[in-house]
Amino acid sequence: MRLKVLLAAAVLLPVLAQASVADDIAALEQAKGLQGAQLPDFGLPGAAPVRTAPARPPNLMTLTDGRRVNLNDYAVVVFMQRGCQYSAKFDPKLRAWADEAGVKVYPYTLDGYGDTSFPVALIPRKAGPNEPIAGEILTFFGNGLPIATPTTFMVNVNTNMAYPLYQGDTDMSTLSQRLAQMIEADIDHLPPDTLGPVPSSASLTPQ
Repeated sequence: MRLKVLLAAAVLLPVLAQASVADDIAALEQAKGLQGAQLPDFGLPGAAPVRTAPARPPNLMTLTDGRRVNLNDYAVVVFMQRGCQYSAKFDPKLRAWADEAGVKVYPYTLDGYGDTSFPVALIPRKAGPNEPIAGEILTFFGNGLPIATPTTFMVNVNTNMAYPLYQGDTDMSTLSQRLAQMIEADIDHLPPDTLGPVPSSASLTPQ
């Protein structure tokens, strides 16, 4: 009897080991899938931010009212086009300012191409064939803001709340001041549609 039990155990052992290995592989693949996302799904319905980068040291900014915030909690999204003359002027300034300030920029292209400042740009995608407009465009421009380039938004990467910054080419002092204002609005939980018209210039290309 004991011999039969031992033989049965010997037969089952490889099966159990294989099942255990299969479970481990499945867990690794699931973890790989979670870690594979390269950027947060800002503001998309049903999506949550995916933070894959290791924690960065705090990047503190003092607001006009004295409050201090960590700029790592915010990012700038810019909609651009390689064929837009104003994006060509604005993007190098944005890239240099963001690198100096330590602000992450996520570029979306409306013509399918990056440029010298953002050679690898994200292309807005439709969730399905029946979707009339790409999800990212609907998310950011769905409140009636004209679709044009360059257009910048501030996003809280922890909550996916997006605030429009500026439409058109502008200087970085203006953009930085507007960013601080929108961070204050975000901290105070003010809805973006209660903050008045979005600043803009004539230096933009309508889509």
